[in-house]
Amino acid sequence: MKMLSTRDDALKPALTASPTDLLRNLFRQRSLFGKYIAYFVGLVVFVLTISSAVDVWITYRDTKNMLLHAQGEKADAAARRVEQFLAELERQISWATRASAVTADQRQEDYRRILANTPAIAEIAQIDGSGKEVVTLSRDGGVLHTGDDWTLTAAFREARMDSAWFGPVVFASTGPRMQIAMAHAGEGAGFTVAEIELKYLSDILNGIQAGPGISAYLTTSEGRLIAHTDTSLVGKNLDMSRLPQVHALKKSDAPVDIGSDLEGQSVLSAAATVPRMNWLLFVEQPVSQAFGPVIALLVRLAWLFALGLILCVGAGMLLAQRMMGPIRAVQEGALRLAAGDFDHMIEVHTGDEVEVLADEFNRMAAQLREFYARLEQKVDDRTRDLARSVSELKALEEIGRALAASLELSEVLQTALTHAVELAEADGGAIYSFDRERNAFHLAEAHGLDPSFVAALREVKLTRLDGLLGEVAEHGRTVQVPEIGDVPGFPLRAATIAAGFRSALVVPLIAPDGVLGALLVESRRPGPFAANKVSLMQAFAHQSVLAMRNARLFRKVEENGRQLAIASEHKSRFFANMSHELRTPLNAILGYAELLRDGLYGDLPDRAKGVLERVQSNGAHLLGLINDVLDLSKLEAGELSLALDEYSMRNIIEQVVGTTYSLAHAKGLQLSEEIEEPLPIGRGDERRLVQVLLNVLSNAIKFTDEGGVTINARAVADMFEIIVKDTGPGIAPDDQARIFEAFQQGDNTSTRQKGGTGLGLSISKRFVEMHGGTISVASKLGEGATFTIHIPIRVERQKAAA
Repeated sequence: MKMLSTRDDALKPALTASPTDLLRNLFRQRSLFGKYIAYFVGLVVFVLTISSAVDVWITYRDTKNMLLHAQGEKADAAARRVEQFLAELERQISWATRASAVTADQRQEDYRRILANTPAIAEIAQIDGSGKEVVTLSRDGGVLHTGDDWTLTAAFREARMDSAWFGPVVFASTGPRMQIAMAHAGEGAGFTVAEIELKYLSDILNGIQAGPGISAYLTTSEGRLIAHTDTSLVGKNLDMSRLPQVHALKKSDAPVDIGSDLEGQSVLSAAATVPRMNWLLFVEQPVSQAFGPVIALLVRLAWLFALGLILCVGAGMLLAQRMMGPIRAVQEGALRLAAGDFDHMIEVHTGDEVEVLADEFNRMAAQLREFYARLEQKVDDRTRDLARSVSELKALEEIGRALAASLELSEVLQTALTHAVELAEADGGAIYSFDRERNAFHLAEAHGLDPSFVAALREVKLTRLDGLLGEVAEHGRTVQVPEIGDVPGFPLRAATIAAGFRSALVVPLIAPDGVLGALLVESRRPGPFAANKVSLMQAFAHQSVLAMRNARLFRKVEENGRQLAIASEHKSRFFANMSHELRTPLNAILGYAELLRDGLYGDLPDRAKGVLERVQSNGAHLLGLINDVLDLSKLEAGELSLALDEYSMRNIIEQVVGTTYSLAHAKGLQLSEEIEEPLPIGRGDERRLVQVLLNVLSNAIKFTDEGGVTINARAVADMFEIIVKDTGPGIAPDDQARIFEAFQQGDNTSTRQKGGTGLGLSISKRFVEMHGGTISVASKLGEGATFTIHIPIRVERQKAAA
């Protein structure tokens, strides 16, 4: 029972899944028969592969170690035989240097015996104690008395009586050779030197071959070939150090097991050294021949692998065939279940998990029949609910669009009321607005009501708040009216009942500042409205409140905008009129002052002249202020435009510097200009640019008490760059952003002492922007200020000022 319960728990996901998902999970591949065979064959192939790989690796490792050991023994034996060969040569030379051979004839007789008994010695010579050659005997029987001087040779320096000196290997046309020298017995008796032909070492190497393809060779410590089992290679002075096994041993690295021969074929290599001469001896065999047993094993394993594969495929097919019958029955039943045939029963009697699976499919089919019956009913219910929800969302969306697209209150309220009546499944409705001043409700919009009834509603003034609407206005809560006849305070109850309405729902229109009105929906059926209908009506009421508030705000903004426009127009006109009215008498005052100062009306005392100078100075300042105000008013009114024409920036700067020079000179300031040449001819309003530079330069001189003012000008790309730098007190960071605003100045003591209206830089900034340029300031307190102006060289049309 416990096992059956576990199976039931494991099959619960299958029962809850849809038939299509179940089929997709159970029969993901087209052929379960092929899958069983693939799994079975794959398992057997995996086992055979692992077993074969292990056997091949072990065989390869053992064979390699055995061959390397055998070749290493051969190399060691060959090295010992080479040592014995050299020892025999040393013994023969030592016999010739014995003390008993004191006469020249005895020496020559000993040399002839050595040549006769030792084929490897090609020549043997006697050298006296002074290094002069006494006699040289060669193998062909020749006797030479050359008298050569051997004092500079290594043999003369290294010859000893106790041991032979072996010279370096040299390579002659006849093959590699080497000298052996040994001193004679007695002080200053000279020495014997023999010329050895090393090609005879090849005979020693040929004697160690004991297998197919095995070769051996002997090299110097530098890798030069001395002897080889292939005698054709001896005498060619071959450099064997390019072979990896020779290179590794030459560098005293770890020996290389697998190397290559002169033809580039891989060989199994073992090495030994001849310690006395530091020669390297190698015994090698081609890998293809050395690992013949391994290759034979691979062939046998391949045949066994193929045979095992055939057997396992056959066994897998037989096993899969027996298993596929019940599974195909389950598959067919599942397909019919997926097609909607829940009455089909799967018949499987195997007594195993497949039978359990078939029973679960049958039980699932019964459950699905019941489930689909309930599901169809739920789908119908949910479809109706969804359609209703979609209608409600569409209605809310249309009201939202009406709010966004129109500010007409009646249009938005009519849209909200229409959808409210439809979705509440009512027969009519109305929206009342609340007049707070009169403390009364009046009809705003109506829908679904008879026109005569609507006219009657509009004529009646609901001024009393002690009824149902009064309760809504006082408490701000939704009121259900299941039977209109039972509510005495219902507005126009008799007329409403006469129109056929039995029930109603009243929803207040509440804003943050109080009640704005009420939404009323009426039905010809008695009884309360459903809770979801009440929530929906409250949402429509909220939309109606938004519409009312938006309409009020729009009217208020529109009225304020009209008042601001009128005020701005009056201000501009006032400034323009006052500027003209002030300039006329002020020009007359300045003119008369100039005439009095020039003595047109007679000489004046010095004190009167001083007063006239102050009158002219203050009048000029006042005239500049009036001109600035007039320019500002024209700029704000959009009536001032640029007069674009050709101009010279150099002439503008020189004109401005000349105008302000007297002011700078009076304060003891240095006024300098730096103009980079060439400056191109510009296009713009020359008069306004003069005004801009004059304002900036005058401000710099006015606020600088020590040092000077410098104006720099240059052309950068398509712009004029004018920099005005002073050594004044500087401008605070908080004031730098305000000095370009109208009627704004830096708020410090020195600024208030210098005077000014704060209009010059504001007007200059607007003139620069009308040219499409920029003006900026950089300053630190106590380090002066730098104004930078960028003006396009060619201005083709006026830009709008910020």
